[in-house]
Amino acid sequence: MWNSIVYSKAASKTLNTGYEGRMLATRKRTFLGIVVVLVGILAAACSSGSDAESKPPLSAAAPTGSTTTAVAPAPDGPLAADFTMPLYNGAEFFDGATEVTLASLQGRPVIVNFWAPLCPPCRAEMPDFQELWEELQTIGSDAIVLGVDVGTLTGLGDREQAIEFLDTIDLTYPTGQATDADIVRDYKVLGMPTTVFVHRNGTVMRTWTGAITGDKLREITQELISS
Repeated sequence: MWNSIVYSKAASKTLNTGYEGRMLATRKRTFLGIVVVLVGILAAACSSGSDAESKPPLSAAAPTGSTTTAVAPAPDGPLAADFTMPLYNGAEFFDGATEVTLASLQGRPVIVNFWAPLCPPCRAEMPDFQELWEELQTIGSDAIVLGVDVGTLTGLGDREQAIEFLDTIDLTYPTGQATDADIVRDYKVLGMPTTVFVHRNGTVMRTWTGAITGDKLREITQELISS
């Protein structure tokens, strides 16, 4: 009887040990499976992020007679109103001039960004315009970016605030102050910021009201410089 009890306890201990071993092995396999799945998800996310960040480079408009690049027809939009803008910076792009007129840029694609120093969305998108400007310079495009400060015309800041803000960021594209209130009406600046894409023939190809993403900015600019 005593031997039976001892055997029974030993057998029970053996069974329990075997069961616990199997449970431990199962948990290890489950844990490893979860780790593998998580690693796969992270790898996919990283791969997806890399693809999203890679952008096709802008290409300058093809010269006349070229068959390598499709050139869109010139838009038949309204004529862009001329204006004179005293410059905050960028005089080196206009032979040292202290102001620039839109009329003097006819024959070149122009991206006109209306902004103000006390407009948070305006300030947030300016690095995208800087990135675009640098890329246009790199590919040798004759397109130009103009940052037109309408703060004094919209109650969103004055000249001193604009200059103070520009001193905090590294912008190299030409910026200046709008002094004629008609510019807000002529360019239908209904919200801030507003970006106007002016074709090289002097017509307005497109107007974008509100903040614009970097990708959309590049997309429309490519259309502009290819037409």
